[in-house]
Amino acid sequence: MILAIDSGTTRTRVWLMPSGGDPVEAASGIAGARDRAHRRDRAWLLAMVRKLTGQALATAGADWGDVEAAIGFGMITSELGLVEVPHLVAPVGREALAAAITDWDGGLCPVPLLLVPGVRTPPELVPGADVMRGEETEIAGVLARELIAPPFLYVSPGSHSKFAWVDEQGRIAWSLTTLSGELLWALHRETILAGLVDPAAPDLDPVRVEEGARIAESGGLTRTLFAARVANVLLDLSPAECSSLLHGAVAGDDLRALEATLPAGERRVAIALSGRGLLRQCYRLLLERRGWTSDVQLIDEPLGPIGARALYEARRARAGEQGRRLRA
Repeated sequence: MILAIDSGTTRTRVWLMPSGGDPVEAASGIAGARDRAHRRDRAWLLAMVRKLTGQALATAGADWGDVEAAIGFGMITSELGLVEVPHLVAPVGREALAAAITDWDGGLCPVPLLLVPGVRTPPELVPGADVMRGEETEIAGVLARELIAPPFLYVSPGSHSKFAWVDEQGRIAWSLTTLSGELLWALHRETILAGLVDPAAPDLDPVRVEEGARIAESGGLTRTLFAARVANVLLDLSPAECSSLLHGAVAGDDLRALEATLPAGERRVAIALSGRGLLRQCYRLLLERRGWTSDVQLIDEPLGPIGARALYEARRARAGEQGRRLRA
């Protein structure tokens, strides 16, 4: 059995992957880079991840003796995680990722923790440069399952929404990141728009989503955010309609940043859209109306643990091949 530990900005998930079976999410908790940034305490994060891995094994009726390997990916490998693993520089393929996996014996578990590095996009490839941690493993999952053929654009909404181009050779060529998820959460928790942003709503009004994107394109994002309050107070727009408007404004602003990054003259682009939640709804709606997209494919499989297993197996195969070469 393989244990996959996906520790992101806000949440850590532990997946169990029995040999030949599908991944099972066995434990999850609010613990991640944002907490580490506030607490500045690596020991706290280590204790939380250790607790979650213990819960996951208990849920499965297993113990560490049943675990072949533990693989960590995401913000767990950042300066706000357990240990910083240097980024690889794009373009990066699966073999390079597998070869760069780092062994860490930091007291988390009885077996060494294998850490997948992130990928850095230098400024000559995308304005302002970019970094990713975790999405490279998800992209390895897309490629391992052959869910969509390269080239494609991988879109992962979340606290930090990620747009990553996978080239014809299946390499991560560049990425672009926004703070859209954190922005919407901050609007909900810390501003006068709190009652007009509902991150837990079951659905959005597509007409208001498109309207929000359109207003933000002409009037700017921050003006559109306040316009939602004006619409609620003076035009009797309901809180639910305002929430759709605000989500559309933020998602539309993300796509304008993306369009400024896409190579000029690029043929119609296939989209692999993962994740969950309202931002995914917005991206799907707005991307399907873009003239430069050919297909928007929704992917609901647990890509992170699938990719972690694929990278682990590639690393093991590479080690075996090197051993054969040494014996020869």
